[in-house]
Amino acid sequence: MPFSHASEAAPDTAPDAVPVELLEDATSAADAQEDAPDYRVLRYGVKEFPIGKLVAEALGVAGRLDRLGSATAAGERWVRENDQASAWHREFYAHFDDIRPAYLALIYGPVRKFMAEPFYYQAVPTFRVHLPGNVAVGEFHTDGQYGHPVGELSFWMPLTKAWGSNSVWIEGDPGSDRYAPIVAKPGEIAVFNAVELRHGNQANTTGRTRVSFDFRCIPTRLLRPTEAKSINTGMRFAPGGYYSESVVGAGFALA
Repeated sequence: MPFSHASEAAPDTAPDAVPVELLEDATSAADAQEDAPDYRVLRYGVKEFPIGKLVAEALGVAGRLDRLGSATAAGERWVRENDQASAWHREFYAHFDDIRPAYLALIYGPVRKFMAEPFYYQAVPTFRVHLPGNVAVGEFHTDGQYGHPVGELSFWMPLTKAWGSNSVWIEGDPGSDRYAPIVAKPGEIAVFNAVELRHGNQANTTGRTRVSFDFRCIPTRLLRPTEAKSINTGMRFAPGGYYSESVVGAGFALA
């Protein structure tokens, strides 16, 4: 898998800000690169939406999330079949009810404003852990390969600083097979078309664990009946299954 940009900041000098403006395409340093990833940034207040704190509590982590697993070897490289199978993943999903209110507040607040039309959202977000020496996602892919519907947008939400090899790498254009990393931090969500753009991970050489979760939203007008199911949850891409039962509209849920 060829990568166009191999350099990355040292752990203690990771970027403090994403070089993009709210709802604008990636610019600045990324824009100057031939294969700049195609994403937009949605910002939120970490105090108003303390999801990172809630996730740390769910995992029983007293210190920094970017130190998660640092005392243990990365072990065998994760593959698609087991990249959701760690003890941290089990704890996240087991305690998601404690995180859900903040997640819903995010959906009905900043995400609703971003979408600007009625939409369904992923009922339970997908949790990721990118340990040093390992990957968070077992293979490069498009979500379309896994049956996700056209028109769906992916919201990638790091709970620790993400840069270089601990981030997600996405194509600049569909089918280009040329990649660059998203650069983001808590308080920023990268939004991109994961259905058509291939994305995945490099082995993490930053010395810092990246913890994140991602979720998907789709305008109601674009969701078509399908029998396709999520490879992780086995749930059909339908309201009340993979997606929320209710539609999120102009500030309220529609029956």
